[in-house]
Amino acid sequence: MPTVLLYDSIDPAGVEVLKARRDINVVSVRANDNQALMAALPDVDAAILRYYHFGRDAIASAKRLKLIQRHGVGYDRVDVAAATEHRVPVATVGEANSVTVAEITLYFMLAAAKQTLELDRITRSGEWSKRETTPMIELFEKNVLIVGFGRIGTRVAPRCAAFGMNVHVCDPYVSDNVIRDRGFTPVKDFRASLPSMDFVTLHTPLTPETNRLFDRDTIARMKPGAVLINTARGQIADNAAVSEAVTEGRLFAAGFDVFEPEPPGTDHPLVTNPRVVLTPHAAALTRECNRRTSIRCAQNALDAIDDRLDPSYVVNPAALAR
Repeated sequence: MPTVLLYDSIDPAGVEVLKARRDINVVSVRANDNQALMAALPDVDAAILRYYHFGRDAIASAKRLKLIQRHGVGYDRVDVAAATEHRVPVATVGEANSVTVAEITLYFMLAAAKQTLELDRITRSGEWSKRETTPMIELFEKNVLIVGFGRIGTRVAPRCAAFGMNVHVCDPYVSDNVIRDRGFTPVKDFRASLPSMDFVTLHTPLTPETNRLFDRDTIARMKPGAVLINTARGQIADNAAVSEAVTEGRLFAAGFDVFEPEPPGTDHPLVTNPRVVLTPHAAALTRECNRRTSIRCAQNALDAIDDRLDPSYVVNPAALAR
């Protein structure tokens, strides 16, 4: 009987999709229990992964494996090269979490611009008069640069436009005409554009190309008083350099859902900075998104077992070649 492995729990809606198939066996392994994981893998046909690394040894042990399914859109925790060598497709959930992450991106912009954390603090502490000296800015008519115009970036852009922002987009894999057709301004060299951008938001996968894309030198190019948002991966922006720029007043504020490392310690430079708005890699953890994501994971697993997996979800299409 084909077996689907849940490496950490998923929303019950996805489990129901799997268990509705009486010809499918569902097994669960607790988070980060590597011994139990390795013991289960030889009998697994599809693996649904949440937060933990799935490396070459795990892939080699799963001789029946037909799919590695990520519970999300990032796949940096999977050894994709090893999966491709073993002809195992690695899939994401496509658009399942796009709206949710786009919404939290706007939350970060607003919370940073309006200094929500500080205003909340002074209200609760009775320091009412400090409202006059707490700096705030508007989104209206500000220039925003969206780095990455995939499933999430394309949803962030119209939401920024709805606030009256001037939307600029940089993505070397998307043609200028596509960006213009959506009503936005294409940017070829994002570094050259930084001195004129009031907000910058990152929406790229973590790859060798994007690792430290925003390093110390790039951050130094940003417009004085700009806001940097990162809901992609912590390694894309130098965490310490961002915190330093905020502390020194070169950046107005920042908003981060992702960190290097995760979870960050209490002494992490972003965690200790009161002008950085933080969430614990929770951008996609709404009730609605958890449900959609779990269902997509389950359906992809079943489709892979049935040899009808939609290739649009696969990040290593070479693994599909027979």
